[in-house]
Amino acid sequence: MLKTVLLILTLTGDGGTRVTLTDSDSPADCEASREVVSQILTEAGSPPLLARCGDSALRLTPFVHGTPPEAEVHRYRVELPAAGGFTVHPLAPGETCTPAPEAEPAVHCARSGQSVLADG
Repeated sequence: MLKTVLLILTLTGDGGTRVTLTDSDSPADCEASREVVSQILTEAGSPPLLARCGDSALRLTPFVHGTPPEAEVHRYRVELPAAGGFTVHPLAPGETCTPAPEAEPAVHCARSGQSVLADG
C-alpha cells in the first residue's frame, strides 16, 4: 500500500549520503514537514541535498534523531526521476550501488539507521 512519505538526503560527516523516510498523513502535511525540516537543517549549517515528498510502499522504522554514524548500517539505492517522485530500494549485504547523480533517473547510494519493517 502506498503512503505519502518525506524523503531527505543529507551528507554524513565522512562525505557519504544519508537517507531518511518519514511517514506523513497527507501530501499537504508532508510539504509542511519538508519546509520545516529543510529550514532547520539549513539553519544548522547542513542543508539537505534533497527533500522531496512522494508515495512509497517501503516502510522503515521511525527516524531517531542523534543516531550515531556507526548505527547507520542499512544501505539503500535511491532513484530520483526528473519528473518527481522517488524509489528507495534496500540493498542486500554485499550488493553494490553505483552513484549516478547526473543520470536519469538520478541514483544516490545512501545509508540509514532506519531498517525495513517486516510489512515494508
